[in-house]
Amino acid sequence: MTGIIAHCEASETALTVMGETGSGKSALVSEAERRWVNTVSVRVNPLESQRAYSGLISVLSGFPDPRWRQLTLAIGSAPESDPFAIALRIVTLLPETDNVPLVLMIDDADLLDPESRAVIGFVTRRLAGTGLRLVLFVRVLPHDGSFAGLPSIELKRFERARVHSLVTHAAGSYVHTAVVDVITAASSGIPARAIELVHGLGTNELAGKAPLALPLRFSGSIAKPIQERIGTLSALKTKLLRLIAASQRTLVADASRPDDGAALVELIERRLVARSGEWLCVSDPAVRSVAYHSIDARGRLDLHAQAASDSHDPFSKLWHESFVTATTGTASDLRSAALELIRDGRDEIAFEFTERSLLLRAPNDGDVGELLELASAYFYAGHVGAARRYVDMAEQIDPASAAARLLIASLRVRMEYMTSQTLLTTLAEDALERHADSAPDEASLLIALLAIYSAERWELAEADKFLDRIVEPAAAIGNVARTVIDSARILNDAMSGRAQPPCATVIASDAAGSATSTTALLTRARALTYAERYDEARDIFRMILSSAAGIEPLWVTTTRLYSIDNDRLAGDIHGAIQSVRILLRGDDAPSTHQPYRLFHEYWYLCETGDTVAAEASLDRLYAACRGRRNPAISARVDAYLGARELHRGDLASATRLLMRSRVICAGVPNPHLYRSDADLVESLVRSGDRTTARAILEDVERRSSMATSRWSLLAIARCRALLADDSEVVVAFERVLAQFGAGDSDYGYARTLSAYAVRLEAVHMTSEAIHARHSAASTFRRLGLAWWAETLDASPVDASQTVGLSESEQEVVDLVVAGRRNREIASALFISVRAVEARLTTIYRKLGVSSRAQLVASVANPAPGCPRVM
Repeated sequence: MTGIIAHCEASETALTVMGETGSGKSALVSEAERRWVNTVSVRVNPLESQRAYSGLISVLSGFPDPRWRQLTLAIGSAPESDPFAIALRIVTLLPETDNVPLVLMIDDADLLDPESRAVIGFVTRRLAGTGLRLVLFVRVLPHDGSFAGLPSIELKRFERARVHSLVTHAAGSYVHTAVVDVITAASSGIPARAIELVHGLGTNELAGKAPLALPLRFSGSIAKPIQERIGTLSALKTKLLRLIAASQRTLVADASRPDDGAALVELIERRLVARSGEWLCVSDPAVRSVAYHSIDARGRLDLHAQAASDSHDPFSKLWHESFVTATTGTASDLRSAALELIRDGRDEIAFEFTERSLLLRAPNDGDVGELLELASAYFYAGHVGAARRYVDMAEQIDPASAAARLLIASLRVRMEYMTSQTLLTTLAEDALERHADSAPDEASLLIALLAIYSAERWELAEADKFLDRIVEPAAAIGNVARTVIDSARILNDAMSGRAQPPCATVIASDAAGSATSTTALLTRARALTYAERYDEARDIFRMILSSAAGIEPLWVTTTRLYSIDNDRLAGDIHGAIQSVRILLRGDDAPSTHQPYRLFHEYWYLCETGDTVAAEASLDRLYAACRGRRNPAISARVDAYLGARELHRGDLASATRLLMRSRVICAGVPNPHLYRSDADLVESLVRSGDRTTARAILEDVERRSSMATSRWSLLAIARCRALLADDSEVVVAFERVLAQFGAGDSDYGYARTLSAYAVRLEAVHMTSEAIHARHSAASTFRRLGLAWWAETLDASPVDASQTVGLSESEQEVVDLVVAGRRNREIASALFISVRAVEARLTTIYRKLGVSSRAQLVASVANPAPGCPRVM
């Protein structure tokens, strides 16, 4: 909509808006009518497309001047008239007519009759001086070229996150995430499809309380053009399409006989059917739905019977037989097949098998084990919504087994942590209190997982408490739980600085063959990262990813994220950026690790210079963390934002953010985890608060003495150099820089050089400061950190040279000037308080101010040459 408005406000012009059926063209027409006062919209009637000038007459009938009515009567009485002559008459009449619409919108303009298209195409190129803006909404550009060459906006399909939000909003009440996932996949990113599917489901189906009949049924405006498309097929091709639509995929050998080959080729050429090796499927979920549901119940039964008879694939045969000859064991057979399909990576097919089994027979206590096994498989395949669905169903059965109840709690804890990094401690404690004695092995596994998750949240004291509770004799704990417990202890000891983890070779050897080998490998590799043994950790991450074909998608995503963190902490910025790029390009478990993933996405977007996307990513990160306390994520975000503010010279914002990061991590014994203390000392020294800076340095020294850390040693040396007397600055910093070796972080080296340059400037050693700045900028540039290098290269900027504010920043300024507090601004703009703080930091920098009062003053009385903020 913004693009259409900008184009129409610029000048008298014509514009095409192109999008497939259901992409939102009609919604845009309605929104434009609401926003613009003098607007006329016309929707083409395709039934009249065979009558010459019928579309043009409908368009001109919307103009109030009687001369247009005379023209339409003349055109209607002489349908053989020359399009060129009619177009000239319209162009001549437009400037002479009062009350010409500001904007004329024609919906489905590609369905106009050829004569009307020719006239309108001519007029679109001669609108100057007419006062008219013409917007043509089309599915495709006409082949006759009548609209060719006009400026165009394409309505692309929605990405997954937008469809998710749309479905959740359209459902109105609670909708289960698994159902949202199904609708999202079936909509293919087309918003109208998603809305129609929501409206076609019942309340219980939306809430996940009833099984889904798949494929979901399309009707109305979505089904009609597809039915028309199918209606052009011959009887043989229609029968073949329906046969393929009866299941998610069909063997080529099962679908076509020798005399059907040409029909199959044509279906593929018309993109109704897709072929991959020996398999066929209907290309579009909506086409599959319409083709399948256009058959009556008896016809579908006959279709499945034929398919079951002809099928050479055991999964397809079981699927089709479930419609024809279902027995008491068919539901279990379908669930067993679903498990195999998930392990083979065919998750969507597996979901249809599972839902079909639930339609055949409502689950009972004897099915709880199967449901939980399916839930676990879906979870590790990255489909958290489906996993939650089947855990919910198992819990509703109220199983008698203590082990099953503990497993339900354990799966809920795992799913919540792996999606939001939040711990369901109360749920876990309640389950342990009730059932731990009856299922000690499952209880020990759950406690060990709670310890690992607490450690990853930097709540190390809590992790210790969980591990101290595991006192069962070895005989009572199985190998799976024992391996996870040992891994949790290795991780917690490494993070607390109590002990070094084993070497990578030993870790790989110990984990090999274990039922939890990936969990053990990842947890212990993570311990290597926290122990600053980055190369060893990197070797294990690469080993896991090199065998990714045999590893569940959840672990592939987790490994990539841990590898990114490892590279970033090691100073391998190029490696981290490349890994984030791979993750953003394609991820089989996109709903997992949300805050952790969003932090690295935000870091990546900042470092690659995409500031607009970075701001949106930070808003999503704050939204994901809203209402959830997570010290590790909060401290990371504040430390990174604080480092950037320090580098750009906003000392007040830097000190606030870095101090907050330190306060969050007050209970973390190892300063090298959150890595904000050295930056905080620098910010305080540059602000003139040496007393607080010395107190923080003393605390860092005390805590670092309890846990040896290479980062801490270099950070402490940098802090001491910052606090050195002016006469000792050069010697102190040269000593620090000399300590950096080949295995140390080049990023840390560049940050130390940057701090050195600032101290040299403070003691008026200008030429030496310039040299240090250039050396730091060169190192940043070599690492791929362009913003850090350019900030050092740039000269100080006056307020008169600042760039303009973005729309979102201007909204914040307006509310500040109105006297609103940060919490009130956050409420008004539907963002978090921390998002407001981040935007204020950017605004202060752009306007060259450092406080709220200065911001208000600058708006009221801008400096000479500085444009007033409006």
